[in-house]
Amino acid sequence: MPEQALLVDGLRFAESPRWIGDRLWFSDVHAYQLKTVTLDGDIAVVADVPGRPAGLGVLPDHRVLMATALERRLLAIGADLTVSPVADLSGLATGLLNDMVVDGRGRAYVGDTGFNMATGEPPAPGRVILCQDDAPPRIVVEGIVFPNGCAVTPDGAHFLICETMARRITRFRIDDDGTLTAPEVFAELETPPDGLCLDAEGAAWVGLPHASEFVRVSAGGRITDRIRSRYPFAVACALGGPERRILFLCSGDRPLALGEG
Repeated sequence: MPEQALLVDGLRFAESPRWIGDRLWFSDVHAYQLKTVTLDGDIAVVADVPGRPAGLGVLPDHRVLMATALERRLLAIGADLTVSPVADLSGLATGLLNDMVVDGRGRAYVGDTGFNMATGEPPAPGRVILCQDDAPPRIVVEGIVFPNGCAVTPDGAHFLICETMARRITRFRIDDDGTLTAPEVFAELETPPDGLCLDAEGAAWVGLPHASEFVRVSAGGRITDRIRSRYPFAVACALGGPERRILFLCSGDRPLALGEG
């Protein structure tokens, strides 16, 4: 069992962790704040986010890109920590913006849940929206059963996403124009997955909130490793640190209320 250590406690609900530069960035969802923490445990508030922070990514110019769940916008955070608008996705999204990944070409893939569970809306299929500099935002795949944690393979050829309510991880081919095609099941799971990251061998580490554990799953669905969550809900994970060999685990003592305002 790998050695574990508590990095920071007392957060409201940590989501969408990303190792950027020399620290971990994450959305403290119920605090409505974007935060960072160093390996020494020094935590800082980068920005207050009234639209509620969601997925994070890094653009080629090193700005941090953030999705806002409730306002359904993309914002960029510069080196001086100024926040500027990038795109308004409210005309394409029918639910809440959720997790996001930015590929090596600076294209952001943003999950739209398709409905708002907390306000009593009936379940509806979600989608993935593509945002890039040289074209308007557009939907690149629909029919995703509650899109959640996502990642792009290092070669830029495939996109993986947790379909939470379908209890699976799905893999798509990324076409030259960024469209997601040729879906295939990467892994069927016994319980709904949340956040996801890929390791150097192409396996996925994924949080399983209702199982209170993080698991490493390879293509085909074989679970090779399990880590028990310190708190009841295993939410999201990210690899980072100086050599990208530290697995950061975000967990909570209660589930995320997706429409909580």
